[in-house]
Amino acid sequence: MNNKYTIHIDKNQQPDFKNYFLLEDEKSIEIFPNFNKINIFLGANNSGKSRFIRGLMKQNRLSGLNDILNLYEQVEIFNSNIKELKIKWEFYPTAISNRELENLLKENKFIQIDELVLSKASYFDLVLSDQESILDKYLKILNVIIGIGYQGINIHYFNINQDRLFLQKERVSKEAFDDKIYKTRKILEDIIGIVKNGKNFRNGDYYFIPTLRTAHSIFEKEGNYRKIKRDVFLDTISKNYQLDDYFFENSETLIIPFTGINLYYQIVNTRNGLKSERKKFEDFEKFIGKEFFNVPSVDIVAKFNINEKHENNDQNEIINIHIGDESRNLYELGDGVQALIILMYSIFMASENAIIFIDEPELNLHPGMQRLFLEQITSNTELTKKNLRYVVATHSNHFVDLTLEKDDISIYSFSKSEENKFIIKNVNAGDNELLRELGVNNSSVFLANCSIWVEGISDRNYIKAFLKAYCDADKKRQFPKEDIDFAFLEYAGSNLSHYEFSEEENENIKAFALNNRILILADNDSGKEEKHSNYKKLCELKPENLEYFSTDPYREIENLLTIEIWKIVLIEFCNKNKLKNVVNINTIQSSISEKLGNIIIDDFKKEYIGGFIKALNIEELNSIYEETNSSPRSLSSGYKTQLSKIVLDKVQKGEITWDLFSKNEKIVNLTESIYSFIKK
Repeated sequence: MNNKYTIHIDKNQQPDFKNYFLLEDEKSIEIFPNFNKINIFLGANNSGKSRFIRGLMKQNRLSGLNDILNLYEQVEIFNSNIKELKIKWEFYPTAISNRELENLLKENKFIQIDELVLSKASYFDLVLSDQESILDKYLKILNVIIGIGYQGINIHYFNINQDRLFLQKERVSKEAFDDKIYKTRKILEDIIGIVKNGKNFRNGDYYFIPTLRTAHSIFEKEGNYRKIKRDVFLDTISKNYQLDDYFFENSETLIIPFTGINLYYQIVNTRNGLKSERKKFEDFEKFIGKEFFNVPSVDIVAKFNINEKHENNDQNEIINIHIGDESRNLYELGDGVQALIILMYSIFMASENAIIFIDEPELNLHPGMQRLFLEQITSNTELTKKNLRYVVATHSNHFVDLTLEKDDISIYSFSKSEENKFIIKNVNAGDNELLRELGVNNSSVFLANCSIWVEGISDRNYIKAFLKAYCDADKKRQFPKEDIDFAFLEYAGSNLSHYEFSEEENENIKAFALNNRILILADNDSGKEEKHSNYKKLCELKPENLEYFSTDPYREIENLLTIEIWKIVLIEFCNKNKLKNVVNINTIQSSISEKLGNIIIDDFKKEYIGGFIKALNIEELNSIYEETNSSPRSLSSGYKTQLSKIVLDKVQKGEITWDLFSKNEKIVNLTESIYSFIKK
């Protein structure tokens, strides 16, 4: 299902929106495109992104349409058809019963239909309405017209329940009328379908995590230290951003803010609350323990002494965290740990279908922890099953690279073109202009403990899939954290020769200046045995710092996939691409399953993977691999990447397990070696 929606921007409700413009749009913003599961707003200071977030939060009516361009196109065709039929209709969406409508038509009168004229905002309003929409009424009228057939008409005027119907005499050929009216009804049904697939984003709660936040208890000294119980951070942002009218202390909260200051009291209330709330908090402790501290669970306790409470002494009312065998007060832990707890507590405890608005989540977070945070909100099943959406304003370039791997992230650049004029651009992954706006220079360096060098993004996805399945198979193995324990570098095949791994002085790039521990993975290129041999010899000179592996005896990393895995992913691959000339996808699926059952996969281990695909003899798959002199080669680059993403996604969902990977001994040896290198 497409998670991207175009949402309506109400400038009358939020005047600040009048200062925002979509690139190359002459008018200030009216719609906001590609609103996704995760929406990252990037820009320099004072680029308007935080102000835009607050405007979105404060919209009372926030709705989205899935296929806006198709909608506008269908409406235009509908209007054109109505004009060709010389039908005039002016209709206002108040009540008119089917019986009244039928009575009019039974009197041998033909309703003349005007253009279906709705503003852009009107379509979004229909999404929000629980009432029968004007579009449904239009459809009823067309159905009644079709039901009684073509008639000549006298001119009439009616005013029924304040609906105005103008009827006038027009004569067109019956054949032309019948053909056009049926097509027009189909178009109107399509329009209704698009509108009814829209989404009302105000059906869920809004959670707001501002930059002004801390997990510390705040004290002031008046003789003795006294805890400040009021959330002064919340008071401050309410005053500065005029949010008083949007915060309520009841179950009907419009915006639920979380600054972290009242975390102590939330823990007290939850620990002593209903069983369902206690269970939810226990699940949060397990989540934090497993995903961030590599332990089964942590204990998060709001320390409380009833005797001190009676004496009005609250100095020791602080949060304590027990991790493994160690117990510490929260303020004794690093700022990064506190930052993660604030972020993840609000997200984990959020209600279903909520939207989480976060201002600068990178505060106090190491780049690797930023990736870990993003991986949790995109992939953790405890969070994804709640169908949350996120709007994130950030200055961090580390949030950009995740868009290369995820389909459910939209990224927007914000820039200020002149005083009180802000430009929003929905950008593609890899847009270098973003990095310039953020002030990122080429001197950025690797911070991970080691690096895995691969030929391209496909290899990167397969290795992550192997490691994930390997760790999931044994709870004692902890999945290494990308960008902390290891980082990937893509060297694009023959470009590996541009790097120098020895102490020799030459014009090549010094590989160990990038990272002091490197593992290289290469395809087993035929005719390049000398290259493989030379790199293996280098590893003997730097046994702690350099390891080299090839897919030998398999030609490419795709050749490692077992026949059971191909059965799972190749059918999905066809579905995902809806390959050209596929008449019946079920027939193709059946053919794939049958033909895979008759193939010995290892017969193709030294050939390009295109040879294996060609051997399936399925015409619709011939377009996915490259061919030279009628000799099949690798998958085309787009298909190659997409296939690797499907494998990784299936592993993350538990549909491909280590049992399937381990049927190939080369995958086992390679994965164990990579895991050992990272851990070492």
